[in-house]
Amino acid sequence: MKYMRTASFAKLVEALGRDYDIYAPVQEEERLLLQRLVPGENGGGASVAWNPARLGESLKPIWFQTSRVVSRWTAEGPEAGPTPRPRAIIGAKGCDLAALGIIDKVFRDHTFQEPGWCAAREQNLVISGDCTTCLDSCFCTMVGHAPHPEAHFDLNLSPLEGGFGVEVGSPKGEALVADHADLFEEAGGEQVAARDAARAEMTERVEAQNEPHAVRDPFAQSIEKHKSNRLWEALAATCVQCNACNMVCPTCHCFFLVDVAGEEGSSRLSCWDSCFEGGYARMAGGGTPRLQLVERFKNHYHHKFVSFPKNWGVTACSGCGRCIDACMGRIDKRACLHRLETEWLPSDTLQGVQ
Repeated sequence: MKYMRTASFAKLVEALGRDYDIYAPVQEEERLLLQRLVPGENGGGASVAWNPARLGESLKPIWFQTSRVVSRWTAEGPEAGPTPRPRAIIGAKGCDLAALGIIDKVFRDHTFQEPGWCAAREQNLVISGDCTTCLDSCFCTMVGHAPHPEAHFDLNLSPLEGGFGVEVGSPKGEALVADHADLFEEAGGEQVAARDAARAEMTERVEAQNEPHAVRDPFAQSIEKHKSNRLWEALAATCVQCNACNMVCPTCHCFFLVDVAGEEGSSRLSCWDSCFEGGYARMAGGGTPRLQLVERFKNHYHHKFVSFPKNWGVTACSGCGRCIDACMGRIDKRACLHRLETEWLPSDTLQGVQ
């Protein structure tokens, strides 16, 4: 592990601005917001704030925009959509990076790759950080993750007295440390021990606050046993189909393609989709296998905790808790998962709901 003083971190951010568009937490009144650092407007390295927990917004749009031109057709012929300048993302937390690995399974780690996602993952730099507190909605430990990054970062920062412990997570991170060797020094044994102790304490804190929602059985088992049960109606009773959970989720990755005609040609856009929309699974002729909201609600849980693990070997949830904070119906995913394990209504079933 390396050690970097606070003043050196500000210098590193300034240096990165020569090669990257920098996105970092910036204090705006009482909120920390992810913003692009614009020289002369919102400052440089000294303006970057330490976010003790994950930010309110997901980092997913950095790699997977809400709407993106994937190709164009002009008089000269087809061409690929624009590629943005490389970006350096500062302040990513463990849940955000776990989400990157989850979407990688779909967009990158197999034969059929999504070019825009792969290009962004290749050229962007990630400087993450340990969580030093947790929000009431955080539940990363319930889904097998930790309140500190475990993978998918180039450099990770752990707050220590006077600066940060720095863990290198990729060849790109190694090159960055080598190019700015004057900003780093070797960490001592006491600093490593302090980092490890802080991580252990934070993990215990997240586990303790989620004890009321603790489950014993695998999520897939609890969901499958209620395959045709009316408990789903109770769980979805306050859902208003606002799609907020999908929009803030760092792992949701569904999209649709739409063609738009313009004066100089046509463009094909990739736009986010939501599995709560009535038309999400609509087929040719107008039919849909999930006509009722309760069926789409159940499908959301089945996808994240049953079918995705079956297909990709990992749960499609990083435990960030943003869906809990954003839900207009005050639906808590942890509470739903707990009820699915502990409640059973064998005599009251939903006929025909698969």
